[in-house]
Amino acid sequence: MALPVQWVGMDLDLRERLRRLGVRKHAAPLKPALQSNRDVAPLRAQLELMSTPCGPAYVSRSAYPLAHRHGDRALDAVLRHSPELLARLIVGRTITEIDLRRAIFLDTETTGLNSGVGTLAFLVGLGYFEGERFVIEQFFLRDPIEEIAMLSAVSRRAHDRQPIITFNGRAFDVPLLESRFVLSRMASPFADKHHFDLLLSARRAWRGSLGSCGLGSLEFHLLGVRRGQRDIPGAVIPLLYREYLAAGGGEPNEDMQRVMYHNANDILSMVTLIACLADALTQPQDVAEHFNAARFYECAGDYDAAERSYLAAVGALQAGRWRDLRALIPSAQSSNSAPPRQSLRRAARFLKRRGHPEEALALWQRLAEAGDVEALIEVAKHYEWRMGDLDRALTYARRALGANSQPALHRAIARRIARLERKALQSKA
Repeated sequence: MALPVQWVGMDLDLRERLRRLGVRKHAAPLKPALQSNRDVAPLRAQLELMSTPCGPAYVSRSAYPLAHRHGDRALDAVLRHSPELLARLIVGRTITEIDLRRAIFLDTETTGLNSGVGTLAFLVGLGYFEGERFVIEQFFLRDPIEEIAMLSAVSRRAHDRQPIITFNGRAFDVPLLESRFVLSRMASPFADKHHFDLLLSARRAWRGSLGSCGLGSLEFHLLGVRRGQRDIPGAVIPLLYREYLAAGGGEPNEDMQRVMYHNANDILSMVTLIACLADALTQPQDVAEHFNAARFYECAGDYDAAERSYLAAVGALQAGRWRDLRALIPSAQSSNSAPPRQSLRRAARFLKRRGHPEEALALWQRLAEAGDVEALIEVAKHYEWRMGDLDRALTYARRALGANSQPALHRAIARRIARLERKALQSKA
């Protein structure tokens, strides 16, 4: 259940409902409403009756050809990547390959925004590849008394598929559903299955270059998905379901249709997000993407791949493919086209440890030009110990002292300067 990057095209009635729920808009000004793509999921869903051992359940089924475009990518783009590469995308992976044609994509809409005992999943969306189509089945609770039948239907569909693929499902969707299965005295189809939580992978890949790794932000910045006015903010969905029940339930009303639209698009975005992740690792297009790929590999413990990517990034910098070094930013929130300082620091430290002092120095020098204290100290060390140039070492150490604002580090830099001054005097004696 993901929140969109912004609430665009919101009508006055919906704004009032949000206020009643206690939800407030972001402090930052909203951007103008964007035109929704022609390729997002259809709005109108029709429920079909499904018989289960626990009674009737209700499901809406939609099928998309593999060539269907969701944002900038077709659904089959993800199938072009090797099972081994896809497994490398999983944070905390325990498998060596993923067969996406056996996987199950999961997203829920719930009666609350926490996974407490009183929270129900009133809509469970499951997506999977079937032949030359991608199918989304949405299991809907017309009334909470139908929960056991719905869980039975979900279990039947999901029990023989893995891994589970979610967005923030490790923290929310799966624990919530497993608790509902336990309370219903049913075996969970998700127990002991491999889990691919895309939020964790997205954070590993882009946390250094995007201000937010929420699904709405990723859609906006990376996937080319524009949902437009038909979508609905995730925060208001529990209220809309309560209003639907208060009105008598039954066939999904217009609000519930919008919730189902939101849920289907979350699932489609998961599919194209995997392709985007794989592309970012295998086909980095600029310096920032090289840094992102390197950091991903480093966090995954694949140090050889990280080394190759960091060296490629440094090579691109030295070739002038990123010209404006003074555009370096102190945080990761302003741009995804230039690596922020923390990415360069991380790369320099890694390359130094891996025995590439010259490449590390290239990064430290560029950071030093922007007044980075750690970089100034590292360049001072280089001139002292590797070059024997005490005058230049002193120059950088003094610049570090002037740029620093931390008392403890200030004392350490002052001691370094005093030692360098004594060493310089001795060398001239």
